[in-house]
Amino acid sequence: MKATEDFYKIGVDVSSGKKQFLSLADLHYGVLQQMFYKGTMKKFFDYLIRNNKDATAILIPGDLLFYLTSFHDKKFLAALINDLKDLVDKLGAPVFISYGNHDLPLNEEKLKEEEKQELDLGYYLDNRGSGIYVLDNEQVKFQDVVITGFSPRRDAYSPNAMPSCLKSVKECFDKCNFHFSKGTINVLMSHENKFFTHPSIVSEYGDLYDYLTFIIGGHLHDGYMPIWLQQLCKESMKDYGIWEKVPPKINMCRGAFKVSKDSVSDVILPKQEGVFIEKEKGECISIVNRGVAKYSWFLPSRPSYTKIEVTGSFYMAEDGTYWTSEEDYKLYRQENEQEKVKK
Repeated sequence: MKATEDFYKIGVDVSSGKKQFLSLADLHYGVLQQMFYKGTMKKFFDYLIRNNKDATAILIPGDLLFYLTSFHDKKFLAALINDLKDLVDKLGAPVFISYGNHDLPLNEEKLKEEEKQELDLGYYLDNRGSGIYVLDNEQVKFQDVVITGFSPRRDAYSPNAMPSCLKSVKECFDKCNFHFSKGTINVLMSHENKFFTHPSIVSEYGDLYDYLTFIIGGHLHDGYMPIWLQQLCKESMKDYGIWEKVPPKINMCRGAFKVSKDSVSDVILPKQEGVFIEKEKGECISIVNRGVAKYSWFLPSRPSYTKIEVTGSFYMAEDGTYWTSEEDYKLYRQENEQEKVKK
């Protein structure tokens, strides 16, 4: 089988060597897998393993399930666990998971403690000895990378919640007391990117974007606005999410965005050969996965994933060639100038 790959290369001002992240949003094991994707997920994971031998880590920013229910007798949970273990074992890279709205219980405040455990995906999946980390409002350091998994309560994802939920989401984020330092690669997994990119909230996060390298999320799948339509209308098209009664008119289709406390850029659409993005001071890169499982347009369809390569700041020439070494870049420029003189 084949899969659609969105590929971004991010240049950062840190001394870290090259890191390669694979992001798989919206797996939706359960009904979708049983009805439309039986056997497809295993083939998809085999594809990932064959084509991504250099992966540093796998990121899954939410919605591993189709819906939340009791897990102990569900075959799809066993399939999910086996597929994740296979990914870790064969790539030699850990998996980091954060929650999405489909992974969270309704009316959590009314549940008893034993009920919360029965509905806690992390109780079944988290196995750090084998390389599977479930980060429920938690962050861990891996090599010189800090990975943070953030998720507010499920009601923040309600169709009626945006943008009124943003203040309460910000309060939830502040209570987590996350720590971000410069000089490391800081990855924030948030199932809904809008929590950090909506124009009405970015100014309240202060210098957070200066510390974050990239935010990775999903939630939109590939059905709100297909990529071919984005290509045709990328200058003016906005995300009119079909689940939102009053859609916020901001650039939140699949793709990447530069985010700072002052603004959110226009969408940077993915390209097959990869897109180069320089992270500048005061900004981070927000990337929206297209989603592995599709259910908004046509079923079944080709699964999608996102590859993110982070390296030291690069220097790009007019022909698109780039270097991570300033010295090599200067040498190229000198040689290029000499060639022009000869001509």
